[in-house]
Amino acid sequence: MNTSGTLIVPPARSGGGLRIRKASLLVVAGEGPGRRLPIPGDSFSIGSAPGNDLRLAEDTAVSRRHCRILADERNGYRIEDLGSTNGTFVNGVRVSHAFLDEGARIRLGRTELEFSPQEGARELERSANESFGAAVGRSPAMRRVFHLAEAYAPTEATIMITGETGTGKEILAEEIHRHSPRAAKPFLVIDCAALSPELVESELFGHVKGAFTGAAADRAGAFEAADGGTVFLDEIGDLPPALQPKLLRVLENREIRRVGSNEVRRVDVRLLCATNKPLDREVNAGRFREDLFYRLSVVLIELPPLRDRPEDIPLLVESFARRLHGPDAPAQLGDLAAALPALRRHAWPGNVRELRNLVDRAFYAPRRPVDLAAALAMGRIGVRGAEGASARDVEPDFSLPFKEGKALLLDEYERRYFADLLRRNGGNVSASAREAGIERAYLQRLIKRFGLRENG
Repeated sequence: MNTSGTLIVPPARSGGGLRIRKASLLVVAGEGPGRRLPIPGDSFSIGSAPGNDLRLAEDTAVSRRHCRILADERNGYRIEDLGSTNGTFVNGVRVSHAFLDEGARIRLGRTELEFSPQEGARELERSANESFGAAVGRSPAMRRVFHLAEAYAPTEATIMITGETGTGKEILAEEIHRHSPRAAKPFLVIDCAALSPELVESELFGHVKGAFTGAAADRAGAFEAADGGTVFLDEIGDLPPALQPKLLRVLENREIRRVGSNEVRRVDVRLLCATNKPLDREVNAGRFREDLFYRLSVVLIELPPLRDRPEDIPLLVESFARRLHGPDAPAQLGDLAAALPALRRHAWPGNVRELRNLVDRAFYAPRRPVDLAAALAMGRIGVRGAEGASARDVEPDFSLPFKEGKALLLDEYERRYFADLLRRNGGNVSASAREAGIERAYLQRLIKRFGLRENG
C-alpha cells in the first residue's frame, strides 16, 4: 500500500514548515454510521478502551489499542496496526502498516471507516533548530522531536520516549531535564530491565532496615533521592506487573512507601520514561496496565531509527568527532561525502549509538585522514564476522556494556536470519513466515525494521 504523496502541500510562506492536507474519517459501518471525525494531530488512535481518539466500545472484535493513524512527513498519512487480535484491513488487505490514499477503506472488527482528505492544510510543527542539547539532527523527523522537547521540557508533563535500542532515549531525557525548571536538582536513572524484580521496588521506593535479607540499614529510593528533580525510568516496559499499580499511585498522589514500612512520604519529582517495546501491544496482551500506559503517555515522543533518517549522518559524525576527540577532530575526517554511500547502505541495527562507536573506533586507528567507510568495513569483519559468514559466526564485541553488546548481537542475528530467510524464499513473505513459524504481520514489521526487501 503506497501513496502518491499528494497529501503533502507546499509551505504557505517562504521558510515555512511542512504542510499536510487536513483529513477525516467517515464511519461507514459500525457504531454511529455517518459520523465524521477530524484527524487533528500527528497521531490518532482507534480502539475499544477509554483514552483512544476514536473509541469503539461496542465492537467486541476491536482490541483495546487496535491501530493508529500517523501524519507522515514524507508521504501524508499512514496507518499502523498495534498488535490487534483480529487485524487491521485497508481496502480488504490485512496490513501491519500502510499509507492511506484518498477514499481508502479501513476495516477493524465490525467497523468500517473511510479516509478522506479535506479542504485546507495544517502545518506539521517542526523546530527550526538542528539540535536540542546533545541530541542532533536536521531531518524532519528529528526536528519534530526537537519541537516537542522544546515545548514540553519547561512543563511538568510526564513524557514517554519510545524508539529502538541506541536511538538516544536517555540523552533526550537528560536534555529535557536540563531544559526544565528542575535542571539544578538531581536527574536519576533507573534501568528497569537491568534490575531483578526483587530489587526494582527497593531502587524506586527505598527500604527500611530488615525489610528483606541484606537490608542492613534504611535506604532512600530514587523518588526520595531525586526530590525536586527528575526520575527517568528506562525500559519501563520491563517494570514487573506487581509494581505497576504502585508506580501509578506515585504519579497520582506524589507519595511513596519504603519497602517494609507503612509510613507515607511525600515526594516532588517529575517522571520521564522510555521503552523500546511497543507498549500498545503490551497493553493488548495484558502485560502492561492500561491506566498506567495513559498516565505515562501524557506526551509521547518517538525517536526514529537511524536508517530512516540518513540525512542526519554527516551532522552526527561531526558532532561525535568533536565531542569524543576534541574541537579540531572534524578536520581530521577524510572525504565524508565519499564515505556516505556506504554509511547510508548500512542497516545500523545499533542506531545512533552504533554510529558513535564507529566514529570513536575510527579515530583511534593510526590512519589519517580518518576513513569511516574503511572503519565500517573492518567492523563488519572484526565485530560481526565476514559478510559471507553464517549467523553462528557473528562475534560479540566484549568492549561494549553488557546491555548494548547483547542488543547489537541479537539485532545483527535477527537481521541476517531474516535476510537469509527471505533470500531462500525468493522474497515471498508468506512462505518465509510459514518457514520461520511466525505471523506474516510480525515478519513484515521486521522487514521494515531491518530495511530488508520483500516481494509480497
